[in-house]
Amino acid sequence: MKKAISIVLALAMVFALAACAGGGTTTTDPTPAPPTTDPTPGVSAPVVDLPDGDLAWNPDNIREQTFILAHGMAETSQVGMQYHQFALAVEALSEGKMIVQERIAGTLVADTETLDAIMDDTIDFAHSMGSFVSGTISDISPLTIAGYYGGDNWLGFAEDTHGIISDIYAEYGIKYMGALYQGNSVIVCTERQVQVPADVSGLAFRASGTWVARTVQAWGGAATTIGLADLSDAFSKKTVQGTATGLNIVVPFKIYEVAEYITFTTISEGFAALIMSGTRWEKLNEDEQALLTEAAKIFVQNAHDLALELSVDYVATIENAGLNEIYYLSDEEQIEFVDLAQALYVDMASEVGDKGNELIRILQEING
Repeated sequence: MKKAISIVLALAMVFALAACAGGGTTTTDPTPAPPTTDPTPGVSAPVVDLPDGDLAWNPDNIREQTFILAHGMAETSQVGMQYHQFALAVEALSEGKMIVQERIAGTLVADTETLDAIMDDTIDFAHSMGSFVSGTISDISPLTIAGYYGGDNWLGFAEDTHGIISDIYAEYGIKYMGALYQGNSVIVCTERQVQVPADVSGLAFRASGTWVARTVQAWGGAATTIGLADLSDAFSKKTVQGTATGLNIVVPFKIYEVAEYITFTTISEGFAALIMSGTRWEKLNEDEQALLTEAAKIFVQNAHDLALELSVDYVATIENAGLNEIYYLSDEEQIEFVDLAQALYVDMASEVGDKGNELIRILQEING
């Protein structure tokens, strides 16, 4: 028999903020919260069916304890709500014995500081953006270029790459819990509709992270770093003409109001992960580890479903506004963008280690 554990999202206002929206590895400012004028998207409560009486852990061996989960995103952002799913799952599975305290919106650490905080055991769980940690964990770099995954089975991708990503983080004493789905990238532009990489040529494109910048250059654009809070103003002043980012930036920050042309893709938005202090993980008994592993699986699934629901609202907001010329890339057109991005793996191979090269091989195999 199964019992349903319903993880309910009851938030007064909902605003999405993509984790990839910050700058590169040198950024120190916390990610700003999006404007607070959008209506609440209609997000339903995910329900997870779990075995009743056949658990992978012994409930009697679960001790009362508290964990700290920290990130720089706002509570009402998409990322904030996604990580809240993990906190709720841990509390539900442990029947209230294990509590995850959420220190969010940069109140404890900014997203660019979470890696150090995890490695110093200042916090127990963190939101890890690939572009923020690749300067230290170079073998993660293959996941930071645009086009690292462009298929239609992201959950399968997360499962297929779990082993190698776990091995990469483990070298730094970090427990990799699971991947965070952030939706697909969209390309916004003030000058023209972007249908092929040549349409990027000669334009200043905002990019975050070394390999995202190199992807923009491979498409013919000039990569530039602009803070998220200044992005809309930069578009208005024409100091930047385009960017590839998530819908949960384009809508809450009202980029669609200042950039006329929007191109939808099925290229996954920047890679991010739920990670845990390896020191804290080792202090847990096997039953507690098994429970957190199950909670992480719930997190991956529910975060994915939540992002999909929010994306429907974001697309509707853009379409209903009637301000934009919208284009959907065909499979053939998208391949042109992805091929140029993946060609960067040739240069990257000499800058990463054995595990990084193995990750490149796996990504190339998954992407065909």
